[in-house]
Amino acid sequence: MCGQGFWLGSILGVILDNWIIMGTAIKWVIGIIVIAGIAWLVWWSGWLKSMTPTTQPAAGQTSVATTTPVAAAQPTNGMSASNDTSDAALNQDAAAIDTQMSAYNTDSANVNSSLNDQPVSQSY
Repeated sequence: MCGQGFWLGSILGVILDNWIIMGTAIKWVIGIIVIAGIAWLVWWSGWLKSMTPTTQPAAGQTSVATTTPVAAAQPTNGMSASNDTSDAALNQDAAAIDTQMSAYNTDSANVNSSLNDQPVSQSY
């Protein structure tokens, strides 16, 4: 079993051996594919993030740190916030779970009844 490097070398070898024979259009296509592959590799590796300039305040200006209030986690499906451990929150969560389970039981009963459906004869 050969490694990936062998296959890549074989493919590049075939391309380079036939480079003179190839037409101009295929050379452009191969060049664009190689450049796109290198650009993707540079973007994927994160090199582009390290090359972006950071803005510095001009001389005499000071940067002011602003704080924005962080919104509390919004409850979903009748549940209380994820960081609330009070008895009231636990009771609210238990009630929400009971509601969801009863809805699940209703859905399950509907599915069971649809599986037991009998076909209706059609008259033409």
